[in-house]
Amino acid sequence: MSRAHDGHRSFFPVGNPFRMILPRGAHLSPKLTEVLTSYENGLASSLRKLKPEAASDVLTLSWMRLAVDCLSELHTNIATLITELELPVSDWDEKWVDIYLNSSVKLLDICIALSSELARLDQGQLLVQYVLHVLGSGNQVPSQEQLKRAEASLKEWMERSSERSPRLDNCLTSLQELSGNLCLMKVKHSAKGKVLMRALYGIEAVTVFICSVLVAILSGSSKPLVELDVPEKFGWSKAFNDVHKAISGELSRQLTRGSVAAVKELEEVEVCARQLHALTSVSQLEDKNASLAHAVSQSKEVAMSDTTTQEGGHEDNDKLAEDTSCEREAIMLQSITIEEGMDTADMKEDAKTISHTEVMVLERTSDGGHQDDKTKQASGISSEINGLERTDELLNCISSMSKSAQGLRLGLDSLSKRVGDFFQIVLTGRDALLCNLRISDGSKVAAEVRS
Repeated sequence: MSRAHDGHRSFFPVGNPFRMILPRGAHLSPKLTEVLTSYENGLASSLRKLKPEAASDVLTLSWMRLAVDCLSELHTNIATLITELELPVSDWDEKWVDIYLNSSVKLLDICIALSSELARLDQGQLLVQYVLHVLGSGNQVPSQEQLKRAEASLKEWMERSSERSPRLDNCLTSLQELSGNLCLMKVKHSAKGKVLMRALYGIEAVTVFICSVLVAILSGSSKPLVELDVPEKFGWSKAFNDVHKAISGELSRQLTRGSVAAVKELEEVEVCARQLHALTSVSQLEDKNASLAHAVSQSKEVAMSDTTTQEGGHEDNDKLAEDTSCEREAIMLQSITIEEGMDTADMKEDAKTISHTEVMVLERTSDGGHQDDKTKQASGISSEINGLERTDELLNCISSMSKSAQGLRLGLDSLSKRVGDFFQIVLTGRDALLCNLRISDGSKVAAEVRS
């Protein structure tokens, strides 16, 4: 017997399990369920492709191309889905239309900002190509004039490469608005509308996240990254959360270190440019020092020539003075011997000692001259070896920079083309919706007139 205060008990103690199969509102037919499942499986498959083998691969132009290709594929699939739903625009709720139009216009602005930044980076490559043209592509060592011209262009390119397009800063606001407005709208009386809203939610979430990653990489800042947590009820939620966790974590670590460039291909060119700039500066400094040393050497030779001429003119006077000095020394020696009574043998021993000392001094002087010659010769060989090593290093640096610059140029061209293609897909979808709205409004007006 039930108590008076007991309410109605459900037959199922954990709730009605049919709510998961038959949700409130419009019921999804098997065909609509198949269409939605196929779309969400495709979305999950695309997301799994974006998960890189190494998290740092996200900072490459190749991964960015893959990400833009994913966006193009998803936006093409959503157009196919709308066609399969057979849901005319006249049956769309005004809120659905507003969401699509507002999202698409912000997305077009982001595409324009990305294209602008890629174009700026591509224009900067003209300076790099000019440097390589000036230095030459062969194995010949560049002249000092070539190095001087290359150094000025390298310095200008390094200054430009550290700049960022102001349009990327505007993307931050658009991304925040898109992520703030991201929600799954409730649809009560339209099964097709329910499928459409789930599909639009999925594509908007993925688009906002991928665009935030692209903007973060090109701007070199982690601020544009959007934090999203997709509910598990979506079939693509696990794939999305895995990719989001891997990419966001790696970018946050990389972009907070304040590196010169976030894009690896661009960073490789910058490393080569800085190394080449340093080598050209050292080479020019050595050339100036060599010129100065040559000038000093010529001055010494002139001075020594003048000194030799003067010494030849006074040779007779020096000989006369030397003879006179010897006579005076002999007289003084005899005087000292007589006065102090020194033994003749001691005098001879002292004379031998003096003579031996003079011989040693002469030998040392001669050896010192030979040692100076050897030191100068060794120094010259060492300088020659160092010069050859720097020459090889310079040529290797030019070769590395040429390869890196070519890879960066091709990567930027390919990525720019893909961003342009994606822009056209979004623009085409937007124009199609607006065209259908105009046709729908025209049909309504005609029907009202006929009535």
